[in-house]
Order: sequence, then structure tokens, then C-alpha cells
Amino acid sequence: MMINPFEQDAFNMVSLTQAINILPNRYGRVGQLGLFTDKGVRTRTVLVEENNGVLNLLPTLPVGAPGTQNKMGKRTVRSFTIPHIPLDDTILPSEYEGIREFGSENQVKALAGVMNDHLQTARAKFDITLEYLRMGALKGVILDADGTTLYNLYTEFGIAPKTVDFALDPSPEVEVAAKCREVIRHIEDNLKGEVMTGVRCLCDSNFFDALVAYPTVK
Repeated sequence: MMINPFEQDAFNMVSLTQAINILPNRYGRVGQLGLFTDKGVRTRTVLVEENNGVLNLLPTLPVGAPGTQNKMGKRTVRSFTIPHIPLDDTILPSEYEGIREFGSENQVKALAGVMNDHLQTARAKFDITLEYLRMGALKGVILDADGTTLYNLYTEFGIAPKTVDFALDPSPEVEVAAKCREVIRHIEDNLKGEVMTGVRCLCDSNFFDALVAYPTVK
């Protein structure tokens, strides 16, 4: 039992029947897919080395003629500065001195519990920040928390972005299957020697609802 602050009589008591802890959503779909591997470094700058291989058809030549000169691919090195994302925190005595423990009727909040709450909140903020940066990497443009661009991967690697407008408008009717094949073929043509077993698309709810409700989609 604990004192009821809503009654004038300070000796009146009220029972705590339930405690509700509202937690924010912790999005982590990109991390669950396992597309990114973590590797710790001890420097503020990392290098990405690219070896652009050359594959070309060899012509037929007369017997005894000199052969076609073999050409090797070029190596390219790109430098990236690791963003610094600090988070400072402060625990005040007013957070635990004489403060009732959450969900308890007769226990006082301990300093260790307050520290644990602060650490869990900080970790959740770092997790959602990492998820945000990874999603930006998948989209090709990595943004900071304020919306400014940290890295444009299209510019860094000299890649022209591909846009396929599905135009999910009932009039005129669009062949959605042809749009999907265009996306898949673009991925297949740009695998650069890699192989794939399927295509996974991450989209928002508005696009998905319009896609599955389209008349030509089965």
C-alpha cells in the first residue's frame, strides 16, 4: 500500500493494481536480414579497395600469329571517414532519492536500477541509429539524424541510380508483372559475377497496399 496523493488525508492509502511501461518501437528488420557484418576498427578512417575485373571475348587468329594481349582490371581505393556519434547522459540524485520503484508499492528506487534504465535507453538509441544508417546504405544515400547527407554511395562508387516507376494508377492500366521483371533484370545484369537465389523488396505500407490491390496483380 502507498499514500494516495489525490486525497487530502495524508494517512489515506491506495493500492497499486497495475503498472504500464510504454516502450517505443525498436525497428530492426534490416539488422535481422543479416546483410551487414560488424567488424571493429581502431582508426577513424577505413579504406574500401575495389578490383574491377575485365572479361572480354577472344578473337580467333591464324596459327602462328601473336596472341591477344591479356588485360587486367584496375584497382581502386576509396577512403571513408567513420562518423562520430557520441551520447552523453547524467543521473541526478533526484531520480532515485526517495523515489518509489516503478511498479512497486513499498520499494525505493535504487541507484543501480536507475543506471540500468539509462543504459538500456542509450543502447536502444544507438540500435535505432544503426538501423537508420543501414537502411540509408541500402537506399544508396546515408543520411544523418538531421537529414543531411553523410555519404552518397552512388557518387562515391560512380553508379547511376535506377528508377522504375510502377505508376500504380488504375487509368491507364499498367502491367505490373513487366515492371517487376524490369527490376529483376536490372539486378541480374549488375550482379558483377555474384549469384542470387531471389529478390527481396523493402517497401512502405502505401506502396504495398497499392500493389496488392492493383487489378493486374494476382
